[in-house]
Amino acid sequence: MPSFLKPVLFTLCMIIAIVHVAEARQYKIATVAWIGWSPLHVAAANGFWDDLGMDVAVYDYDEPIVILEAIKARKIDLAMDMVGSLVGIYMKGEPVVAIAETNWSHGGDKVIVHKGDRLIYHKNGVIGVFLKQPSCLFFLDRYLQQVNLRLSDFRIVEINSWDLSEQFIAGRLPAIVNYEPWATDAIQYGNGEVLATSADFRGCIPECLWGYRRTVNRMPAEDIHNILRGWIKAVRWLQNPDNQAAYYKILEERTFKAQANLTRDDFAAMLDNVSIHDAGELYERNRNNGGLFGYLQALKMFLEKNDMLQKPFTPPDVFDNQWILHVLKNE
Repeated sequence: MPSFLKPVLFTLCMIIAIVHVAEARQYKIATVAWIGWSPLHVAAANGFWDDLGMDVAVYDYDEPIVILEAIKARKIDLAMDMVGSLVGIYMKGEPVVAIAETNWSHGGDKVIVHKGDRLIYHKNGVIGVFLKQPSCLFFLDRYLQQVNLRLSDFRIVEINSWDLSEQFIAGRLPAIVNYEPWATDAIQYGNGEVLATSADFRGCIPECLWGYRRTVNRMPAEDIHNILRGWIKAVRWLQNPDNQAAYYKILEERTFKAQANLTRDDFAAMLDNVSIHDAGELYERNRNNGGLFGYLQALKMFLEKNDMLQKPFTPPDVFDNQWILHVLKNE
């Protein structure tokens, strides 16, 4: 080979290697054991992202708060969370953005006391929550308004979901806000009584796929589109009654692999406690001035009223709907 061609060949090899690495880019998405986010496991198990030429790995964490630490450390690219929690992160100065509202809790989050007890008896006392973020507090406040109480009437403490129920069962907490399946543990083993659920205030806990802006901005738009397409295909698949047995198997082996005592009746009950959006609902929630815009405006009013608005925001500050609307336009 002529010597003058060697640098050219080396450069071509480097370009091919760079392109190969780019094509092999793996996206890591974080979740927890929550049935509303199980479409991630469905998409992974059924190879829906593989079919789109994507390498997507789903990472399971014990708690939403652990996810926040992992994504900030860049161990993962995207994550599932409650939109209200995302606002809480934004108000601390973090550049975060929701890519799409995907679902909402519709009964899966519960305000629980011991049977016969009421929150009025514990004014100036403690309420335990699994996440002390605007997401949980907004839901709790909606109930408190109904019984003429305020958040400021209580001391709110944050405890992870399983310990939260254990503390309630042991009688160390008079009231908690927890989600399924741990809420049911508090009810069954702690003589618990449900005062309110997220279904009582429709859409009060919307949930989303999100990331740090620096990460999202580096992702090719088509990769974001394909991640969302995989989610939508998974939702369509799991909502088909013909796939119920296969779906429950995915829940057993992936979403709730650490909760071996759960039955298929438990899964059916949990599905009744969540609204996973189909394509039509995705559009209504994510469109300009749609459902998520309305929620964010109501959340801002709640934060202002309770002196919790650490940093003003508008919906576009924490939500960019360009990718989900692009995908839905072609569905």
